[in-house]
Amino acid sequence: MKYICVGDNVIDYYVNNKRMYPGGNALNVAVHLKKLGAESAYFGNFGTDGMAGVIQRALDKFEVDYSNCYTIEGATTKHCVYNVVDGERSFIKVELGDNWQGPMHLTAADMDYISTFDVVISSCNAKMEYEMLRIGALNNVFVYDFGEKEKYRTDEYLSKVCPDLDLALFSLEPCSISEILQFAKRILSFGAKNVLVTMGKRGQYLINDDIMIFGETKLVDAVDTMGAGDSFLAAFVKCMAEAGWKKGERFTPEKTKAALEAGANYARENCLVEGGFGYEVLES
Repeated sequence: MKYICVGDNVIDYYVNNKRMYPGGNALNVAVHLKKLGAESAYFGNFGTDGMAGVIQRALDKFEVDYSNCYTIEGATTKHCVYNVVDGERSFIKVELGDNWQGPMHLTAADMDYISTFDVVISSCNAKMEYEMLRIGALNNVFVYDFGEKEKYRTDEYLSKVCPDLDLALFSLEPCSISEILQFAKRILSFGAKNVLVTMGKRGQYLINDDIMIFGETKLVDAVDTMGAGDSFLAAFVKCMAEAGWKKGERFTPEKTKAALEAGANYARENCLVEGGFGYEVLES
């Protein structure tokens, strides 16, 4: 199975220890898939500043293919500034720099390249919702992470992404089963085949028109929660794909339970290490 992750790359900068952690939803999932033994590629724009170099060195380290990415001359890399205390991050601000490299606009050649993969994964943070109907029309299994923000749940936004979407992932605040089911039914009505709702420590639900399956979070004294959701998604998707996931398929209970277990186990492991998958120290 071959996986391509399309979208954002960023640096998470921890000011209290001057560490730069490469990340972004698409990039994180690509790296975690590779760590899990899968063949994965990252596809997005790069700047030409020092932070872009940090990201590319991380991809080189984990042997994630990024050979088809675009480098925008003179462009800067988005970075998110945090403090981290007892494994939990506190957000400070976002910096785009003077000339952010921005999202991609896919050419016909790009679409041909994407079509060579079995599974395509993207997210709201790619800022590429205008391209998702084109990606969904391909024969690949298509996965999209909508994150936790309300602005990515409007009818207008959902109509740009959900048709032909095989898995829609949302992060919700803890709520009742009836509220989760009502929410999922709305997403399914826009065309998504399966909806995965994560609620942090409260676990996860996979819902489609046939099933509603609960998965437990594997609790641990976290060293760092960076990338926990992306690591969960990578392991979940890999488990489903290796079980024979086909485009347009509604999940069955047996496959779903195994994939939720795989995702929870891998996310727990990832919370026991510092950073999502590595860092560089900012030189004074």
